[in-house]
Amino acid sequence: MGHPLHGLRCGDGIELRFDVAGLGLVDLGEPKTAPVRVEFSAGAIQRRSRDSLRRQNLLRALGDCEAVLDAAAGLGRDAFLMASAGKRVMMLERHFVVHALLADGLRRAGEDSDLAPIISRLSLEQADFLDWQARGRFDAVYLDPMFPKPEKRARGKKGMVFLRRLLNQAAEGRSREDSAESEMLPGALGMARRRVVVKRPSREGWMNERRPDFSYRGRLSRFDVYLAAN
Repeated sequence: MGHPLHGLRCGDGIELRFDVAGLGLVDLGEPKTAPVRVEFSAGAIQRRSRDSLRRQNLLRALGDCEAVLDAAAGLGRDAFLMASAGKRVMMLERHFVVHALLADGLRRAGEDSDLAPIISRLSLEQADFLDWQARGRFDAVYLDPMFPKPEKRARGKKGMVFLRRLLNQAAEGRSREDSAESEMLPGALGMARRRVVVKRPSREGWMNERRPDFSYRGRLSRFDVYLAAN
């Protein structure tokens, strides 16, 4: 048993390792810390999906849209919640390491008879949304871009801190990161049949400084909804 990416150094102090629990991202500077994996059976994500789905702000923002494009899937937690509510979700992930973690998590979850019906509603491609050639349109496009931020803002859950480190290292010397977020909203509005949902920190400004049609606000995050012109 093995994985083609086992032992790959992903940057300064970060390595991919594969074992019986699956593919994980390891911080070589903290050998006693458990690897970061995509775990759709993990307690927090399961509790979230078992809570009253109608009370989840993300699902309120999506309304009755059935076909959703998650344009920047990250570790897949929001996509799993959408699929738990019966939506069909296409996930895009541009970073090959994060894509590999997602693919491994989907594989393992698909072998679980309880999770398999949910996982069957999820599909995954490695692609940058700004370059992706869509095959058709979606009822809704979901944007939660996680572009590199200053290290002082890279706090929170271990998995998110790891992803920040990966993105910061991958983006060194690349100017596109500065303008990529501003390009996402127009592209999403051109692809969505009904609406675009943008996840933002609760106190952060609107994407592109464009006022949404309406929003659902929580303590830590906000979901801004932009209705498609057609």
